Amino acid sequence: MAKIIAPFLIKGTIEDINFVVTAEGENYARMRGNTGVTAEQFKNNPIYDRIREQGQEFGQCAKKSAIFRQLAFNFNQRAKDGSVAGRANKLLFEILQEDATQPQGKRTLTEGLKTSDGKEALLFFESNKIRPLKKVLKIGWNYKPENRTFILSDFMPSQHLDWPEEATHVQIAIATANWDYEKDILNTCYSTEVTLEKMGEKQNITLLTAKPLGDQLHLTFLFIGFLKQERKKLKFLHRKYNTTTVIAHHTPI
Repeated sequence: MAKIIAPFLIKGTIEDINFVVTAEGENYARMRGNTGVTAEQFKNNPIYDRIREQGQEFGQCAKKSAIFRQLAFNFNQRAKDGSVAGRANKLLFEILQEDATQPQGKRTLTEGLKTSDGKEALLFFESNKIRPLKKVLKIGWNYKPENRTFILSDFMPSQHLDWPEEATHVQIAIATANWDYEKDILNTCYSTEVTLEKMGEKQNITLLTAKPLGDQLHLTFLFIGFLKQERKKLKFLHRKYNTTTVIAHHTPI
């Protein structure tokens, strides 16, 4: 590194020389180092095998994640945060690692999802981690996967929900999706939406969906969305206030 003596400071790059000005005001010139790795080196050097293998597996999960996030598309439009894609990628990569049939680099999400632990890992995935179900819904619920029925008994909206300050109403619904994760095919059935006033009376709520096409992996999502009344209309609050959660998995026989 050469020290520059000049009546002015030089900062920047000329060909392979970097001119640096330090915090103390000293001026240096130094050659740029060639620290990069070429594509050929990365491909053929065994020292990078583990990185390549992990990259291949993670790339597979990122592609599958795009389908996973479409399973409850209507709900996710109204309840998600900015990290949902990254968190879904991470979750599916963790499930891929349940594949014990192949060595690292050749494991697949398909095999991971065939395991009981892989399926269980999907439960309570939140599209909006800011408003997880356990925080928003303060009462127990029952779900029957064989007939895709969700039940809230003796439900009082004002007491059994964590309400955003501006909200005057809430909408609750479920969706059942068939995810053919081998062929990247999905089919989703949504329930009717139940809309309730914040100060509504105690009641029993039952939600059900039709059976989606396909008998692969069925996932059920619960949506809780808050609304604000503006004159005669109800308007959903920003999606950061709402909740979409995977509450059940089921493989039809």
